This record gives sequence, structure tokens and C-alpha cells, in this order.
Amino acid sequence: FSQSFREEINDARGQSPAGEQVELPRGFMDWSPLARAQFIEATLFLPQYLLCTQGDRMAMANSVEGRFPFLDHNVVEFCAELAPRLKLNGLNEKFILKKAVADLLPESIWKRRKQPYRAPIHASFFPDGKPLEWVAQTLSPSSIAAAGFFEPRAVEGLVQKVTRRGALGETDNMALAGVLSTQLVHRRFVEDFHPAAPLDENDDVKVVNRGRHHAPYKTDEH
Repeated sequence: FSQSFREEINDARGQSPAGEQVELPRGFMDWSPLARAQFIEATLFLPQYLLCTQGDRMAMANSVEGRFPFLDHNVVEFCAELAPRLKLNGLNEKFILKKAVADLLPESIWKRRKQPYRAPIHASFFPDGKPLEWVAQTLSPSSIAAAGFFEPRAVEGLVQKVTRRGALGETDNMALAGVLSTQLVHRRFVEDFHPAAPLDENDDVKVVNRGRHHAPYKTDEH
């Protein structure tokens, strides 16, 4: 973020942008490091990002209702009582789960390396290592400075990293998606925002009036 935008956030919230407040359970610091990390991730990353942004919103937008068996409260409560070494054995994740299904799945499945789903962020916007025309314009120093959310030099450095290396790590990919998305939202709803004209009596609309005390829906068509 730009210095001016960070100051605006600090004034509005009284804390840094990254200072998300989490109410920690009593005795939290007595937990194992893995348990503490899991609590933070399950409190912040899981509901707000994975389940909401990448789960429910994406699914519901396509008329799909997801079911996630590993989020069943009985499974979660059982796993919360497991010893850390049964969850993360060295760098071997899902250790006890792999042991439990070893005789049910081919070895090539439960022994393979983790393959997380990731969208091809930089490859989509920088094909052949060069930005698409609209991407270059959106991420140009002048556009970044005009919007005021990000530091132009920092964004320019990120763009140069993509064009120079042709690949990005996960953190830089997320930064690229965040900057580009913010710039597009700013252009669409602030810089070039043109609200629709008010409805008039000649518009063909359907008005739904529920009435008082949760009465049955009534529809008046004009």
C-alpha cells in the first residue's frame, strides 16, 4: 500500500492494515505451535477466504451447493485432540489420514506430493512474459499513482519481476492479483463510474412487495 493509504487506514481503524484482531482462547500459549497455527488459520483464512471467496461464492454463482465432509464437527473435534506428530510428521502432512487410507488407495495417490489448486495468475495476464495491453495500462505508474492505493515503484518492480523471470512465487502472485483487482474496481466504480438513470413510469419492471408482518409475497407488474 502507499504511505497515504496506510495512514488513512490507520486513522480509520486505529491499527495497522495487517493488525487483524483475533480473540484467542484462554490458555492459547500453552498449546503446541502447530495447534496455535491451526487455530489462526481456521479463524481467519478458512472462513473468510477459502470457504467464502473460493468456496460458497464460486459454487453458488454456478448453482452448486458444496458439501465438505472434513468440516463435519465430529471430525474436527476428533482431530483437535490428536497429537501434533499424527497431523504433521516432520514435513509429512496429513500423516494419520494417509496411514488410515493406505490400504484403500493406490500408493501413487497417498504418497504423491501435495498438488494445491492454483489459478495461473501471472501466466494469464503476462502471456509470453509480456503484459497484455490493458494490464500494462492498468499497472502503469501513472494509473497506480492516480488511484493512490499502492506505491508506483513497488508495483513497477513487481511487473519487472514477471517480465524478467517469467514466473512468480505464491506471495507475488497474490500481490499481483490484489493490485490488479483493486485497480479495476477503482476504475469501474470510482474513476469511470456512471450510475444508471432512475427508473421512470415507462420502464418495464416487476415490483415485489412483501408487506408487513412477513405476509406472503405480492407481485405487482407494471
